[in-house]
Amino acid sequence: MNKFRFYFILCCSIFTLFSCNKADSETTIAIRDFDKQYTDDLAIIEDYLNTHYVEVTANQDVTISKITSGQPSIMSYLIDFDVVSDTYPQLKKKSVVIKEKTYFIYFLKLRPDNGTGISPSKADEVFAAYDGRYLRYKTEKVDGVDVTTLEATQFQYVPFPSIFFRLDTSIRGWREIMPLFRDGNPVSVPGEPESYENFGAGVIFIPSGLGYFSQPQPGIPSYSPLVFSFKLYDVKFGDQDGDGILSNDEDLNGDGDFTNDDTDGDGIQNLYDNDDDGDSFFTINEIKINGVVPATYDEILDCSGTTSGLKKHLDPDCN
Repeated sequence: MNKFRFYFILCCSIFTLFSCNKADSETTIAIRDFDKQYTDDLAIIEDYLNTHYVEVTANQDVTISKITSGQPSIMSYLIDFDVVSDTYPQLKKKSVVIKEKTYFIYFLKLRPDNGTGISPSKADEVFAAYDGRYLRYKTEKVDGVDVTTLEATQFQYVPFPSIFFRLDTSIRGWREIMPLFRDGNPVSVPGEPESYENFGAGVIFIPSGLGYFSQPQPGIPSYSPLVFSFKLYDVKFGDQDGDGILSNDEDLNGDGDFTNDDTDGDGIQNLYDNDDDGDSFFTINEIKINGVVPATYDEILDCSGTTSGLKKHLDPDCN
């Protein structure tokens, strides 16, 4: 299969639980200004954080309720992104740069990271339980008076996941925040399904522009800020193009952004390109040593047969 056919199939198959599906919309939605919508969404999210509190069970199940009698607001847990603290829960906000403008995503970390856990990259797969809701103001007449309330309406609930899903085809909010958590440790009990302990647990508050924006999804109106509580059970390293190199290792400059790594400049990022240097030889064949794909990226040879120079699959003059 050549890389162009692979790229076409990839684009046509980006359909995951969180992917944007235009076919779900039967009517044309007017496109709003991104920045104005972000400002509106952020106001709704911050209203929610200021007027609601969170309760967490021992198994990290989350209930978020409206403050009624002095409970601490979710916003009261806010600390700076770079601050290290032993107190949980912690509310932080991560900056996301889109077209040279900075936006923010709030997220709540419910407990410390698993010391032996793995954090996914934006190109890996995750096995996670989650509860998805959208935020919306609702106005109703009560005794003849308009009363507006902020509601979080559930649209999906997956307490027992059955599949891994890819972060590179999920909504932006998940791609940005999941790498800030670590997975858990599997627990095997004879005769019972495998479970996990010490898994990452949190809540993400996503502006619509980092979610589905103008495209309505099943159970989700267009332009909806989203709230996901989740448990990150497990991580599977991705190899999107099946070239024997983990997608983590295709991030050559190590900046966590896989969109700016395109060695041969053909418009296909390395993690989707099965011929990274454009020399018409498949990457997987260039990296093999005596017919075997190396176990680690560091073992891949350069053209001189050592590991100190430019890797063979990145050198168009070597195959």
